[in-house]
Amino acid sequence: MPTLCDFIEIIGNKPVTIGDGRNPWQGTFDTGGRREEARALLIFNVRGLTYAQEGARVEINEEEVGTIVPYSGKDATAHDWHTQMISVSGSTIKDSKKNRITIHAALYPGTSAGNAYDDFDIKNLVCFFHQHT
Repeated sequence: MPTLCDFIEIIGNKPVTIGDGRNPWQGTFDTGGRREEARALLIFNVRGLTYAQEGARVEINEEEVGTIVPYSGKDATAHDWHTQMISVSGSTIKDSKKNRITIHAALYPGTSAGNAYDDFDIKNLVCFFHQHT
């Protein structure tokens, strides 16, 4: 059976900062005509998530789908962009314009007043999904 794939850009090339002052970040996206039984894929670039000891939770339509994983290097790698992916169950994403994505901040291990989260940037967030032919 032939398969088509489509994608929707959720965040473009202009980075969005998530963390202190912006937790959580929320956006919406359209996946019209998608096949419910097929998995979807979130692909994105992240930088600055270098101090957190746990990942930043990602939800679609109020269901946790995965985490943005911290990477090592502390200050030495904080400005480097890293590509990550999250595979999403087809039943999580709606065949509509009403999909809501929520990205939570990751706790900063040295929490102090006004600095509770390991601020990080995300850009080029894209959802790839299967469509009916």
